[in-house]
Amino acid sequence: MLIRQVRPLDAASGALPSRPLDVRLRDGVIAAIGEDLPRLPGEEVLAGGGAVAIPGLWDQHVHTGQLAQAHARLDTSGADGVGVILELVRAELAARRETPTEGSLALIGFGHRLVDLAVAPTVPALDEATGSVPTVLIGGDAHHAWLNSAALQRLGLPPRDGILAEEEWFAQVPRLAELPGVAEAHATGAAMMQRQALQRGVVGLVDMEWGRPWEVWRERAVRMRIRTAVYPAQLAHAPGPTGTALDAAGMVTMGPLKVIVDGALGSHSAYTREAYSDGHGYAGRGVLTYGPEELVAALSRARTQGLTAAVHAIGDAAAQVALSAIEQVGIAARLEHAQMLTDEDVARMAELGVIASVQPAHLLDDRDATEALWPEHGRQAFRLRDLLDAGVELALGSDAPVAPLDPWLAMAAAVHRSADARPAWHPEQQLQPREALAASTDGVTALRTGGRGDVVLLEENPFADVPRDARGLLVESAAREAAQRLRETAVAATVVAGELAVQA
Repeated sequence: MLIRQVRPLDAASGALPSRPLDVRLRDGVIAAIGEDLPRLPGEEVLAGGGAVAIPGLWDQHVHTGQLAQAHARLDTSGADGVGVILELVRAELAARRETPTEGSLALIGFGHRLVDLAVAPTVPALDEATGSVPTVLIGGDAHHAWLNSAALQRLGLPPRDGILAEEEWFAQVPRLAELPGVAEAHATGAAMMQRQALQRGVVGLVDMEWGRPWEVWRERAVRMRIRTAVYPAQLAHAPGPTGTALDAAGMVTMGPLKVIVDGALGSHSAYTREAYSDGHGYAGRGVLTYGPEELVAALSRARTQGLTAAVHAIGDAAAQVALSAIEQVGIAARLEHAQMLTDEDVARMAELGVIASVQPAHLLDDRDATEALWPEHGRQAFRLRDLLDAGVELALGSDAPVAPLDPWLAMAAAVHRSADARPAWHPEQQLQPREALAASTDGVTALRTGGRGDVVLLEENPFADVPRDARGLLVESAAREAAQRLRETAVAATVVAGELAVQA
């Protein structure tokens, strides 16, 4: 393929060429970049029309199985009480009764947050609203689910009164396809997911789904690059070291071992050095789901198998446990979420070469909860600027479906840390747009000869630097406008491995 007349952007410097250039792609890589390259016999031509060309975008943290089901799920996000959720469930089931074929299908919901509920969800309450329809309502942070008795029975779980949380819930996630209608919805959603990602300029995903996602991807029509994680329970079945090609085209590769050390803020389960404080009387320190010795053992097995590690740590105490284990084992690793960090944690990440895999859109949802549950600790949350200045590599993602699979939203949140009319939350941690881009391209900061043939064409350049004020902070109004431009960015075309995937 020959891409005509584009302006390749260097994310490291923000520089654009003075004149449009041509980009030749051959055998999945960039073969040449220059002015007026001659068309070779049989070469496909894509007219760039002066578009800005950037490296392909990546989402470094996605749960593709859950995301693939999102189109068929009941949206419970924003529900601020158990009664509100139950009304949504009743309305959905009433609508389904008008279509006989849907009446017996399982009801899967997603989005509510325990931190927003004054009354705890119970199985009897959900049973009253759902009857015999298997129902699973997944929390918006994906760390718990509220099941009715019919769903518990279908999955072979004993009766209970409350929710399933953390490891107990994670073990059931791969089994949701056993519920009626879920597998069919999953197949349809997987195709939709890839198409929508490509339309946003995403050429690759790191799939953090539970189970054996590499087996699932082998059965799909793969249109983008996929790295599949493996969890400790499936470590013996990992098909090879990190980087191993798992399909004939090399589009699906083995990724890291994923270990979840603690929970999430919204479920009161992120493991912190100091106790939570909230209006419902909870004052614990969260949950440590993987102890230090157990974590060292898992990372050691992964290192022996040639795997890198991705260690989930949201609370600062969890980060401390994770970094100590990473250092002891000497494994190449990422800290997933890295949401709450002390100065010591940031310095250790830089010293150990640990990548910070962060989901900036989470700060939009967690801003108020952080101030309520971890008062006076907001400065420790989402320390993007501190991490970058310390020399820590940033890798941005979404944690979809917890947040949308949308790199433009993630970059906008990193640039202007606010989802509403309020000024940026801890503006000292903002990134410049081009810095957010550099953290969204899997380490590729510019299109260069010999590099991967993944190219995204944009109608405009939303990556100009934001001016700073007298304090050295990004000017508030300019940062807000820059974030808005990022959210509104239009992708003209996405090319993956030298082939046109989508075009506007």
